[in-house]
Amino acid sequence: MIVVTGAAGRLGRRVVQLLVDQGQEVRATDRLDADDLPAEFVRCELSDAAAVTDLLKGADAVVHMGAIPGPQRAEPRVIFENNVAGDFNVMMSAAELGLRRVVFSSSAFGMGWAHDGNAFVPLYLPLDENHPMMPFEPYGLTKQVGEDIGRMIARNSDTTVVSLRFTNVALPEVQAEFPWPAPTPENPLTLVMWAYADARDVAEAHVLSVDAEIDEYEPFMLAQPSSRFAEPTIDLIRRNFGNRVEIRDGLDGTASVISTAKAQRMLGWIPRHDWR
Repeated sequence: MIVVTGAAGRLGRRVVQLLVDQGQEVRATDRLDADDLPAEFVRCELSDAAAVTDLLKGADAVVHMGAIPGPQRAEPRVIFENNVAGDFNVMMSAAELGLRRVVFSSSAFGMGWAHDGNAFVPLYLPLDENHPMMPFEPYGLTKQVGEDIGRMIARNSDTTVVSLRFTNVALPEVQAEFPWPAPTPENPLTLVMWAYADARDVAEAHVLSVDAEIDEYEPFMLAQPSSRFAEPTIDLIRRNFGNRVEIRDGLDGTASVISTAKAQRMLGWIPRHDWR
């Protein structure tokens, strides 16, 4: 059986449906009621450690998507306390109960999303899993802490952990407005927002991660193949960052500033949707 937290959200619903379509037994959970899901539903507050342990009993794996989903959805202290407590309770209980796999919804926001569009200057581009996480705000910090919890769990137990760092999910009505005006030093857009993610592909990556062959812990970056803009990506990097950023391979044309090569290689993930 596979438990899916955050199952009432737009991504959680897709993950539940994909797993059910595969013939998997699924137990869905959220702090909100979602009785319309095609699986057993248990309402649970992830800050309640005992309730989380009961929720995971009998499970083989957990897809942990439950969290306050962004830096502006609540007061900073509430975001931190809610997300980190939930991450710890889910992963700690998974290890104690001997679950085989945790799939954690991390975020590319942990790489460096900032309210100030000029704040995050990457060491190199495209961003990949070797680039350090450099959060500027509490939501991104919760994702970095959540990944550290996952590393600890994978290090000291038989539970393996996959973290998926996807950038913000752009709904179809948002993608219909692309291309956006190109960012400039005078009108900047924080770098991870140059990229975007499609809910269908992100949900598929979560499902693939349940059975992917990994040892201990692995993070993966997820984004669609191209940027939100019509201008060539390298031109935009030079215009906005000058010579401060090393430009590596994989940025031809309007390519995304986020590399998904590792996810494609190790998960067999193929980003199938692109606004173009």
